[in-house]
Amino acid sequence: MKIDIIRQIIKTRPKSFVCIAVLIMTNFGLYLFSALYQEPRLADLQRKWSEKRAEAAAAPTQDPAAIYLQGTADLKSWGERISPKKEFAAFIGELFETAVNNSLSVGAITYKPTQIKGENLLAYTIGFNVSGKYAAIKSFIADIERLRQIAVIDNLSLSGKADEESVDLRLQLTAYFRVEG
Repeated sequence: MKIDIIRQIIKTRPKSFVCIAVLIMTNFGLYLFSALYQEPRLADLQRKWSEKRAEAAAAPTQDPAAIYLQGTADLKSWGERISPKKEFAAFIGELFETAVNNSLSVGAITYKPTQIKGENLLAYTIGFNVSGKYAAIKSFIADIERLRQIAVIDNLSLSGKADEESVDLRLQLTAYFRVEG
């Protein structure tokens, strides 16, 4: 009697029965995939991660003399990247060229040099405005970060209107130059 009822349900609603059958098969397939593939793979990856973490913890620490030598080499390399003061104008020109290459218009530029005490360095605080499309401004900021000179972006602010494509960028950065003599 129960089998007859099930047959009648299948005859009256074949699409529902097919959907339920497909869902059951999909559920079973996903369970097999999870149990037979993902869980063993996850366990293997966790084991490898634990082994690598243990290796890193057991690795010998670097000799203090080697650390010192690496630090002095890094400082020397950093010092060589600092341009002489006479290249400040070329740096400003490079900033303008970078802005123009990104299809941006440059407004007024201001700068203020500051002597760094105890060092033979000048820190120029440079402020300027550029305007253009948002994508061009993003590209401009990325280009500034790739400059050869040591320059740090201290502050930036964006402004624009929702109905306009143009965005204004106010940028303040600090560039370091070596005082000669």
